[in-house]
Amino acid sequence: MNPLILSLICLILVAISANFLNLIKENRTLLYISTIPCIYIIIYGVYLILGPVDLYEDGTTNFFNKNPKEKDLPMVFIILKFYQYILILVGIIFGYIFYKKSKKN
Repeated sequence: MNPLILSLICLILVAISANFLNLIKENRTLLYISTIPCIYIIIYGVYLILGPVDLYEDGTTNFFNKNPKEKDLPMVFIILKFYQYILILVGIIFGYIFYKKSKKN
């Protein structure tokens, strides 16, 4: 599985577990399981910042190679420029929330 796809799946899992926080905060095991995707997206975000992969550059190159008649990038590509920072921010915030809820139990 592609790490980018796995990070998107982990973002969805974090969003789902955050929406059901009232249900999961009673069970410490579910809170610890909810922190696993947070840890992964933090690690992957740091890898994207420090590693050799530039999602924005790769995405724009692939877009223009597949669509040579296009002059401008779609607005969605702005997200790729800030994706690694979004990953780290979401991972830290929700990982902290899940961790604090597990300490209260």
